[in-house]
Amino acid sequence: MSTANPVAAAPYCPGQGSGIKWALMTIALFTLNALSLAAIAVAVFYGNLVPEGGGAFGRHFTMALIAVVLGVFTHCMTFFYFIGVGSSIRKAALEHQPAVDSFHQSRRLRSRVFPWAGGAMMALMTTFILGGAAHTRAVPGWLHGAAGYFTVSFSLLALWVEAYYMVRQNAVANALQRQLVENSNHLP
Repeated sequence: MSTANPVAAAPYCPGQGSGIKWALMTIALFTLNALSLAAIAVAVFYGNLVPEGGGAFGRHFTMALIAVVLGVFTHCMTFFYFIGVGSSIRKAALEHQPAVDSFHQSRRLRSRVFPWAGGAMMALMTTFILGGAAHTRAVPGWLHGAAGYFTVSFSLLALWVEAYYMVRQNAVANALQRQLVENSNHLP
């Protein structure tokens, strides 16, 4: 009777069994990003109604606060997603030579997403801060309004870019997982 641990003898496979988890995380991040974009759009809509009165400022401020918190959270989680998947691929690359190419692909994908996610966070925070400045009349209201429209546009582009590269990151990770499992099946 052998007491060897079969799990210890198995090769490292990044996120073994986690292809579904990565896909679910991608869907969750895309959904949160879309909700954030919708909240930004609603905040801009209410911002256009502020000069007319009728309580629009309270709704505008509330939606803007929700949009900023949700947007910054979502983009930070996108950062962590790419860092986490890249870390799993890096661990596999340290143990298996075929994984090195996947590691470099993962780094390229991450480098294309980070500027968009960071830029979207900066646009959100800048617009929110300009809103406070416009409310106290430190800056003209049109500047905050223009920043709001820019934020909606930039966030829409960032949503598309992040979703595209998350799907590509999933494809790289899943292809590596299949390759490592296939290679481990051919071991003696």
